[in-house]
Order: sequence, then C-alpha cells, then structure tokens
Amino acid sequence: MFQAARVGAIISIILLVLAITARWPYGFYTFLRIVVCASAVCLAAQGYELRKAPLAWVMGGIAVLFNPLIPIYMQRAQWRWFDFIVLLVFLISLGIFRHRPEAASHVS
Repeated sequence: MFQAARVGAIISIILLVLAITARWPYGFYTFLRIVVCASAVCLAAQGYELRKAPLAWVMGGIAVLFNPLIPIYMQRAQWRWFDFIVLLVFLISLGIFRHRPEAASHVS
C-alpha cells in the first residue's frame, strides 16, 4: 500500500504540473481527475492507517474535489489555483510518508 500510494502521488504531481503549465484537451483533465482522486483516496487510507487524521481528511477533501463521477465545475483559472495547492499537498505528503514505520512493516 505504501509504495502504491507513493507512486500514485508522484504520477499525480507530474500530471498537476502539466495541468498548471499548459492548456490541454478535455480528456486530459478527465484523466487527471481519475488519477488524483485515486491517489488521494490511497493517501487518505494510508494517513488513517498511520493515525494522521488531519492529512487523511485533507486527502479525502481532495478526492471529493477531483472525483470524476460527480465533477465540480469551475473556470480554468480557478482550477489552476486548486491544481497548484493540491500539488503542494501531494509534495508535503511525500515528505510525511517518506519513511515506512517499523510497526507497520511487521506482520503479527
């Protein structure tokens, strides 16, 4: 779970950088929503597992914001701000989940 969430966060960061720096067709933004939503759900679960409730709630909010099933519509300029903020949150989450805790790595 830890490695999958980390890879998802890195892919999300790359896609968010692309979304901020250029204009893309609508399909790209749909793909961005799917990837960011899935990554946020994984990181929320990981945060809950590690008892990092504030991060779990923030990631849950990001998952709701980027969910592809019931999309939230905003203008492109507004989305760029959210993309940038979410990019920073994902970067911070990589720092928080940098090391796998010893207690979680042992199966009892």
